[in-house]
Amino acid sequence: STASASTSAPPAASASATTLSPAEQDLQDAKQAVVKLWQVVDRLTNDPRTTLQDLDTVASGEALEFFRKNLASYRLQRLTGSGDSVIEVQAVQAAGNNDQGRAIWKVTACVDASKTKLVDSAGKNVSAPPYRIQHRSVVVQRTQSLLVDQDEVLGTC
Repeated sequence: STASASTSAPPAASASATTLSPAEQDLQDAKQAVVKLWQVVDRLTNDPRTTLQDLDTVASGEALEFFRKNLASYRLQRLTGSGDSVIEVQAVQAAGNNDQGRAIWKVTACVDASKTKLVDSAGKNVSAPPYRIQHRSVVVQRTQSLLVDQDEVLGTC
């Protein structure tokens, strides 16, 4: 029986080192929701053949409308992106519930787009500085996932 106890000890020890409380896990998930949003926005910018419905998996409300309009506008102007934004999460906090009673979190992040480009159909780069923009996102709990519901530009970072 000591053999089985010792074989189960290492996994338990490593699991407890990485186990987060439910509140800590929510903060992690809220951060991840913001990172996922920008990954999807980059992918949709970089590949105009992808469906904008992919935004529904990472955004809702005002943020969904904003990014859908933005990406549709890029596509109308035949703008194509390349590269990936780097997301540096600076702060995350639980912010109670919204007016529908859903749990929300506020995430402040610096979105560094210096490694991305937006080019027109002639291949001309139409990106313009500043490339590092600080955003405050409101992440909302939806059925099985956390979605970015609002996104506000705070300035440069």
